[in-house]
Amino acid sequence: MADEAMQRLLDYDRRRYWLANGWSIRFRVVEVPVTTGRPHGIKYAFTLHDVDRTRLLGFDNAHGLPRVQAYDHRPRFRRTAELVAYNWRGADELICDFFAAVEAACRMEGVPFEFEAADVELEPEDDDGTEEPV
Repeated sequence: MADEAMQRLLDYDRRRYWLANGWSIRFRVVEVPVTTGRPHGIKYAFTLHDVDRTRLLGFDNAHGLPRVQAYDHRPRFRRTAELVAYNWRGADELICDFFAAVEAACRMEGVPFEFEAADVELEPEDDDGTEEPV
């Protein structure tokens, strides 16, 4: 059974937010058995996409990457093949760290970190829409 923070994280699954400049933020997170590769008991991918759905940034845990010591990682902004270890500190911290990285990416591009609407869009359950499986 997930604690409160982990449940908040799991509740982000399938959410998509739109930024005012047309970029989108997508969340995929599901509960899985605890393993060496997924010690937190979740499989997740939080991604930032530009207007043509190109992945700009992401936080996720390893999914078939050879010789990866750090299971939680984040590709560099606009260089998604360059992985940087992510230091998992907790479910709430993951959400905050991701939004902070998105805000920093917006600053780097000179675009406002503003959401198009307060409403959240839920993606269909059968549409994963990510480059990597979650």
